Amino acid sequence: MNNLVLGCRNIETLCRQRAVSDRAHSWKWLGEADRWSDLAHREIAFRFQHNQEHAGPMAMGPNSVDRGSRRQKSDSMQRQQSATRGG
Repeated sequence: MNNLVLGCRNIETLCRQRAVSDRAHSWKWLGEADRWSDLAHREIAFRFQHNQEHAGPMAMGPNSVDRGSRRQKSDSMQRQQSATRGG
C-alpha cells in the first residue's frame, strides 16, 4: 500500500476513535471515517486498474487448472489404492 492509502486509513481510524470519545458528535465522526474509507478504496481501485505490471486473470494460462486436476486425480488414485490395500 502506498502512503496515500495508509494516510487515509490512519485518519479513518482517528475518526472512529473520536466517535467513541465524543458521543454527542459521533454521527459526524463516523461519517468522516466512512468518507476516508471510501477515499482509500478509490485509491486502491485506481492503482489496481492503472498498474500495467498487474497480471490479469488470463496471465497464468490454462495449465493452472490442468495441474490442479492432475493433482486431484493423483490424490484420488492414492486414496483408492490405500483403501484397496486395507490401510
